[in-house]
Amino acid sequence: MNALLRWKLAGPLIGLSLLLAIPAVYGTVAWWSLQGTGFRVLSVIICLVLAAQLGVAFSIGVRPGKDVPWIRVGLVILGILLTCGLARLRGEF
Repeated sequence: MNALLRWKLAGPLIGLSLLLAIPAVYGTVAWWSLQGTGFRVLSVIICLVLAAQLGVAFSIGVRPGKDVPWIRVGLVILGILLTCGLARLRGEF
């Protein structure tokens, strides 16, 4: 898989990760003092999951490989699902 194809695959995944990460970090900082401990802990965990997800998405474009990196693509999708589940759980606090 050449570099152009890797970045074509990584681009939308990076964009989606940023689309989730930027509001999560902003919301965590903006409402830190207004929420309780459970909300804060889950917000920090969500931000860490999204940071790891963003790193994996960047690694798709950076690391060379022969085939499509399905495991890393799956990790990004798993990170999205985990983030959604944690956000749903956080909404109950």
